[in-house]
Amino acid sequence: MRQIMIGVEALAAALVLVGTSWAQMGAPTAVYLEPVENRAIRRSVELVGTAEARRRTVVGAETGGRVDKMRADAGDYLKAGAPVCQLRTLPVKLQLDQTQALLAGAQAALRKMEQGFRREEVDQAEARVKAAKAGFERWTLEYDRTKRLLADGASTKAEMDTTEAAFRQAKELLAEAEAALALVKTGNRPEDIDSARAQVAAQTAAVEQLKDTLDKMTITMPFDGFVICKKAEEGQWLSPGLPVVEIVDLGVVRIQLDVPERYLAGLTKGAKAPVMLEALGDREFAGEVSQVVPASAEGSHTVTVRVDVANPIEGSRPAIAAGLLAKVWLPVGDERQALLVPKAAVIRQEGRDVVYTVADRRPEDSKVAAPKANAKGKPEDSKPAAPVGPAVPPVQFGIAIPVRIIDGYGRYMAVESGPLKPGTMVVTRGTYLLAHGSPVQVYPKESPPAEAPAAKPVDGRPGQRPGPSAGGPARDWPAVASPRPTLAAKTGAAE
Repeated sequence: MRQIMIGVEALAAALVLVGTSWAQMGAPTAVYLEPVENRAIRRSVELVGTAEARRRTVVGAETGGRVDKMRADAGDYLKAGAPVCQLRTLPVKLQLDQTQALLAGAQAALRKMEQGFRREEVDQAEARVKAAKAGFERWTLEYDRTKRLLADGASTKAEMDTTEAAFRQAKELLAEAEAALALVKTGNRPEDIDSARAQVAAQTAAVEQLKDTLDKMTITMPFDGFVICKKAEEGQWLSPGLPVVEIVDLGVVRIQLDVPERYLAGLTKGAKAPVMLEALGDREFAGEVSQVVPASAEGSHTVTVRVDVANPIEGSRPAIAAGLLAKVWLPVGDERQALLVPKAAVIRQEGRDVVYTVADRRPEDSKVAAPKANAKGKPEDSKPAAPVGPAVPPVQFGIAIPVRIIDGYGRYMAVESGPLKPGTMVVTRGTYLLAHGSPVQVYPKESPPAEAPAAKPVDGRPGQRPGPSAGGPARDWPAVASPRPTLAAKTGAAE
C-alpha cells in the first residue's frame, strides 16, 4: 500500500511539474468552473452496494390460448396497462355472443313475470267469466224446468240425466273462468319470479366470465417498466400460468448495504444519502434510506439498509442500469453545516491540498513567468492561436487557495478554508495543468457541438478535446495552440 501511495504522489508531482512548465510557456489553459456550496450535511460513512430494480416480476398468461401477436420485445419501456401479448380471441367472442343472447331471453321472461298480465288479458279473462256465467244460468233454468216436468210425468229420466250433466258442466266452466280471472288479477307466483331472476343472474355471470376471459387474452404490463426477456412467440399455445415476458421497474433502483453494527444508532429511515456510480463518472444521485432492517445475520455483525434512488428515464433508457456498482454516503451522525467543493477541484501541490479560483489580475506572488507583450502592449496569449467559435473567453489567471479536507460527501468534499465562500467558482477541469498565476480561459461546462467547431491543426495535428463526461452529454472543448490539450484529455480521467 505504501508503494502505491508513493507512486500516486510521484505521478501527481510529475503532472504538477508538467503543468507548471506548460503554464510558464504562457499559453492559457482551457478550464471550466463550478460553485462552492454551503449545505447542511450529516457525518457519513462510505459504503458499496449494487443497484437493483426495486420491483421485478415474470408476467404470465391468466388464460389459455394461441399467441396471435407479441407486442413487446426485450429492452422496450412500457407504461402500466400497455399490451405485451395478444391471444386469439375469436372463439371466446362467439361464445360471448351466444351467452348474451340467452341472457336477453331470460331478462325478457323476468320482465314479463314482474310486470304481470296486460289489461287486454284481464279483459279477456273477465269476458270468459261472463260467458261461463251465462251458460251456467241457462242450464240452471233448464235443470229446474226439466226437474218439474219429470215430477209431473211430462219428461223422461233420460232427458233429466242429460240436463243435469249439462248443468254440472256449465257450473265447472264458470268456476274455471273465475279462477283464471283471479290468477290474471293476482299475477305470477313469487317462486316463479325468483326462479326467473336466478336464470338471469346465472346468464349474467356467464357473460361477465367470458368478458373477463376476453380481457385476459390481452396480456398487459402490471406497472411501468422495462422488458428484459421475452419468453413467448407468435403461434405458441399458452396454458394458464406460462410466462410471457420478464419485466423490471427501474423508475426507482434499490441499493442494499451491509452496514457495520456500530452505526446502527445513527441510522434513520428517510435520511438523504448521496449516491454515485462508477460507470457514470462524477454524476451524483439523490438517495433516500427506505428500509433499516433491525436484524443482523449470525456472525456478520452488520445490519441491512436499503437506499432507494429515483432513476430518470433519459431517451427511452434509464440513467442507472440494474447491476451497476454504487457508492453510497450513508448518514450516521448529527447534522452540521459544511463548505462543499467538487472533488475534481481539489489537488495536491507542494505537500498541501489546494483548489483554484480565477481572477482578472495575475497574483504578485506567482512563480509563473508573465506573458510576453505584443506590439500593442497586450499579452501574446490573450489571443488564441486558432479560432474556436464566435466568442473567445478573456484570459484570466488561476489562484491557488489552500484547503483542509474534512471528509468526503458524494461528489463533494467538505473542506475548511478562510478565502472560500459559498458561491465562489473553483476550477474542476484542467486543474492538474495549473500553477499559481497560470493564464486560463474559462469555457462553459456544457458546450453544444454546433457551437464548438473543430480547431485548426497545429503543427500538422488537430486540436485534441476530452471525450464525453460520464453521466452527461458530450462536451466539446476548445483547442489551444500547444500540445497541452492532449495531456488534458489523458489526465481528465484521473481527475
